[in-house]
Formats: sequence, structure tokens, C-alpha cells
Amino acid sequence: MPKKNISSWELAALMQELKFLVRGKISQIYHQENEEILLQLHVPGKGKQLLKIVPGKWLCLTSEKEETPTRPSSFCMQLRKYISNAFIKDFSQKDAERVVVFELEKEETYFLIIELFSKGNVVLTDKDWVIITALERQIWKDRVVKPYEKYLFPAGGVNWKTITEREMKQILGKSEKKNVATALATEIGLGGVYAEEVCSRAGIDKNGLPGEMTTEEIKKITKTIHSCLELIEKPKGYIYDDDSTPLPLSGKKENNITSTYNEAISALNPYQKKSPYEQKIQALHRMTESQEEAIKELQQKIEVNTAKGNKIYEHYTALQRLLAIVKEMRKTKEWGEVATELKREKKIKSVDLKNKKIVMEL
Repeated sequence: MPKKNISSWELAALMQELKFLVRGKISQIYHQENEEILLQLHVPGKGKQLLKIVPGKWLCLTSEKEETPTRPSSFCMQLRKYISNAFIKDFSQKDAERVVVFELEKEETYFLIIELFSKGNVVLTDKDWVIITALERQIWKDRVVKPYEKYLFPAGGVNWKTITEREMKQILGKSEKKNVATALATEIGLGGVYAEEVCSRAGIDKNGLPGEMTTEEIKKITKTIHSCLELIEKPKGYIYDDDSTPLPLSGKKENNITSTYNEAISALNPYQKKSPYEQKIQALHRMTESQEEAIKELQQKIEVNTAKGNKIYEHYTALQRLLAIVKEMRKTKEWGEVATELKREKKIKSVDLKNKKIVMEL
């Protein structure tokens, strides 16, 4: 399927590329089809720039301006009234959320908030965060988005940008997700693509249980997230069949590489639909990849278990004798006494009384 929106990871990459817009002046505002907002900017040293905002999907620089309605919408008129000729004092991503906040300076200070989650929204507030106008009036369980209401940011999740090993350990330790990749995607907020990428780069089995991650594995995961964050400080666009990412994906061959991630995003059409035949072909490709990966994992398990079987066969006599000794001692002794006797043997590494297990070195 064509890419329909960007993740918080990808938004972080775009924000790095758009830093140069600070001190730019908003010279014109357009409200285009599909609720897209276009800000025409004049940036010192860069000249005219067009920033396209697609609520709920992404924002990016573009070189094209679509035909605008003859009569501007009331929302567009409101934006022009308050922020035409305003300067961009600063803008940033809200923590690790899919929310961008522009701080604008005119006679007064304004905040233009771009929401890129769910259906999306564009909200203008005054310096005290009181809403002046909004593209969509929305009423949520925990907040209301409409004029004269105080703007409240949506409840935030984990900030993966600043996450520590301790926080990672706490979250994964409590996780009930089926594997560590799913936990990283949903509970840490990396999304599926980047959760698997982090596992691959960290050398972690993505199918491992999150609660069973060792201290060393948690350290590797956390370090990899931070190192990837450094990589997207100067991102490129890596274009695949069904995705565009700001860093290369392990084990995948890109179709094209653009000099900036913005170029990759601006080339996308969020409203494009694939034919049913293309969708079926993509589904078959994904199924084939999944089956090939499953076969690879099974082959690895076969190799490991075959090696274990061979090792047991090599030491069959010694193991058989050990089992016979344990069986004989159990006739007259409790498990605690048996454990004490066994620990005297050099090759016995541990005795688990609870689960009736003996670990020995072969």
C-alpha cells in the first residue's frame, strides 16, 4: 500500500531538515483541496518556500501550488487575518508525538499547531494557548478543540527520544505483548518498521519475549535507538516499494535514494489508491517474505537442536549414569539432599529444585 502518513520517527527527521525556516516570514496562506494548507514563506538567504501541511498525514516543502478556490474558506481568512506577515520565531515537534508547534511573532505571539495523528487538525491559538480558530472542531474524551477553549495537547506516550535504560527495562518488564518488536512499536512508540529495524541493528531477536530481555539486550536496544536518532539529524530519503524512510532499512534494497527525506515525502500522493491487482501482488510479496523468514528461523532451530542432539549422543553414557544415580538417591533421600550431593560434582553447574532441573557442562 502507498504510504499514507508518517510516524513520529519520520517527523523527527523532517523537523531536522526544516530548521532553516526559522525567521521565515509568512507571506501568503492558501486552503487547497483535501483540507491541505499551504504556507508561502520568504526565508532569509533561501527566498520563497512553500510549506504544505496535510493534516493527519505530514508536512513538507513543495514546489507545486495547486489551483486554489476563488473564494478562500473562513478558516483560511482567519489565518490570514492573524498570521499573514508573521515571522516564525521557532517550531518544534512536541516530545515524540506527531504534533508540530510553530511559534509565530507579529504584533502579538501566536501558536500554530499541526496535528498529524488520527484525522489531523490545524489549530491557531493566542500566546496563552486559547484557541482562535481550528480547521476542525473536535470533542474528545479528554479535550475540546474549538474557539475560546484552552488548547490541550493530547495525552503523550513514551518519549523514545530521551528514553533511558531504566525506563526501557521498566516498560518491557511489564509488557504483555507477544514479542519485543511489538512492545517497541506500540508501548515505546517506534512503529512497526522502526521497531524491527532497532531489533535488527541491535542484534536482538524481534520475536523474543519483552519481559525476558536481559540487561545487556536492553542496553543494546536503548543505545541503538539513540544512535538512529543521531543518523536522522541529516537524513536522506530511502524509497522502497511501499515505504519511504529517513534511514536505510536492514536487509532491504531501496528503489531510489533522495538527497533529503523531504524530497521523498513531497513526491508521495496520500490520496492515491492502488488497483486491486497491485494490492494482491503486494500481499503475495509480503506473504512470501514472511514464509521465507519463517523457513529461515526453522532452519536455524533445526541446526541448533541437531547440535544439541549430537552433543547429548556423544555423552549418552555419562548422562544415563547420572540419571541412574539420581533415581537411586531418590529412593532414600529428599530432593534437597540429592541437590547437595550433586553439587559436589565439578560438571554440575546448578540444580533447580523447584523445576527439578539439573544443568551440567558437557
